[in-house]
Amino acid sequence: MFWQYLLIFISGTIIGSFFNVCIYRIPLGKSIVFPGSRCIKCGGRLKARHLIPVISYILLGGKCSYCNAKISARYPLVELLTGFLYTVLFAKFYWTLYFFKYAFLVSLLLIISFIDMQIQIIPNGLVLLGLVMGLIFALIDKYYPFSGYLLGALIGGGLFLVIALLSRGGMGSGDVKLMFFLGLFLGWEKTLLTLFLSFVSGGLFAFTVLILGLKGRKDPIPFGPFINTAAITAVIFEVEIFRFYFSLF
Repeated sequence: MFWQYLLIFISGTIIGSFFNVCIYRIPLGKSIVFPGSRCIKCGGRLKARHLIPVISYILLGGKCSYCNAKISARYPLVELLTGFLYTVLFAKFYWTLYFFKYAFLVSLLLIISFIDMQIQIIPNGLVLLGLVMGLIFALIDKYYPFSGYLLGALIGGGLFLVIALLSRGGMGSGDVKLMFFLGLFLGWEKTLLTLFLSFVSGGLFAFTVLILGLKGRKDPIPFGPFINTAAITAVIFEVEIFRFYFSLF
């Protein structure tokens, strides 16, 4: 069993390395396949020894071996996050449809989160991919009714659409589309939990940065990462959270 976990973690870090390519190139409209990986500063083509997840970053001291430019800590962070989350999902769902379903969802949410944090945009192409795959997984799931997934999409997307209309720009259209396809993946119960957790975490963060003077009232704060973190939390800890909640009564 240990070797399976290790394999999942290592595979996750390797896949996470590819996600870094997606995070950098998708907002620029560049191919995520060609050309091969290069230093974004000097253009030096990276060799195999430069592309070992996490380890290469450590051995290189966080710098390009060609021009000595600093490499963003985002690269090993995404690799480690992917490996860690894949391992947690595997421990929870093992080799079932749900492992592959939620591993795909986590992958998409990681890419979306880091792009949203960088440029405050959720690319439509990623949303469309989420809608298509969410629909496919919902249709082939034999253990949960399709109507439950559809209701999740309507609740999540519908609520955010109302907020976007009432706030007149306070809520971005990308968040509405994000919440809609999340509902297709999560079903209505996890969608409600995701909404609750995202509003609480996002509200606490906004309050904190305002009090500390790190942001002004009119400064944009990307909400996508809070939605995505809440969704991942709901997937992994749904049972524990609801059990704790009902134990209070």
